Amino acid sequence: RPQPLAPTASPPAASAAASLASAMLDDASASPGAAGGAAEPGGGCGGKKRRLGKRKGAREFDWSKATFDHFVMKIMYVGTDYYGLAWQDPEACPNCPTVESKLFEALLKTCLIRDRTTCNFSRCGRTDRGVHAAGNYVALQLRVKPRKEGSAEAEDFDYAGMLNGVLPPDIRILAAVRAPAGFDARFSCLYRVYQYYFPLGGEDLARMREAAQHFVGEHDFRNFCKMDVENVSSFRRKVLSVSVEGRPGGVGEFAVTGLAFLWHQVRCMAAVLLMVGAGLEEPEVVRQLLDVERNPRKPIYEPADESGLVLRDCGFE
Repeated sequence: RPQPLAPTASPPAASAAASLASAMLDDASASPGAAGGAAEPGGGCGGKKRRLGKRKGAREFDWSKATFDHFVMKIMYVGTDYYGLAWQDPEACPNCPTVESKLFEALLKTCLIRDRTTCNFSRCGRTDRGVHAAGNYVALQLRVKPRKEGSAEAEDFDYAGMLNGVLPPDIRILAAVRAPAGFDARFSCLYRVYQYYFPLGGEDLARMREAAQHFVGEHDFRNFCKMDVENVSSFRRKVLSVSVEGRPGGVGEFAVTGLAFLWHQVRCMAAVLLMVGAGLEEPEVVRQLLDVERNPRKPIYEPADESGLVLRDCGFE
């Protein structure tokens, strides 16, 4: 029978994540195009008809003349008000806004895609409800400008400016560039970097560092995730590096880089480290829980609060 670990310390205060989210938005607003510009006129994109100039009546956007190319976009968002990144069927969950649902609304409104299902969309890190991102990536087919006579290839729109002009202020496009042939935001990713922020309350960071080093390498992380046996056949994941540091403003940071992560893995890792930092568990508990032959069943403990988790960046060739 699974045994409980020591009760964890109080969940990280939302104010720590809120301060981080504000800093992320400040950084994003300083990047070119992040402030947003005017949306490209496009007739009735997204199912809405618009009057063009002073003409009477309305007309739909003429998709027969549109040309497309494959792009990768770097995005950031404060996930507090969203049910995760991934799009959800509004009929199944009518009041569940997600980051992608807002992104697709903006793409349709600016006539950059014709519809959600035919734009060859892929995402890198699928973040959960309430989790933030400073550097996530999506790839998709976007409309390009009509090719000028004598030009070798079509020119690009100011995608960041156009989309940021219609996106909510807690979602920003940081950059958009043409993707190499065969690029997929998920499968072309080499590694992902997560950072977990928590308010410092006397935790022993040296003990947390000692415990965190046990994560490095390839291990079975079934005791450090939310079990998803229907979709996951292997719980082995490879962690490339970890760090635990104090940051200005009384905030601690647990950073982890890995090839890929399981559901709630980083939050579970952070929860156990916080127990170690509070003196409720020994640093050796991480090594013990990674030994799934001796500890085949996950002990009972709650993952760390989602408000402190940030997908910092993703690496590609």
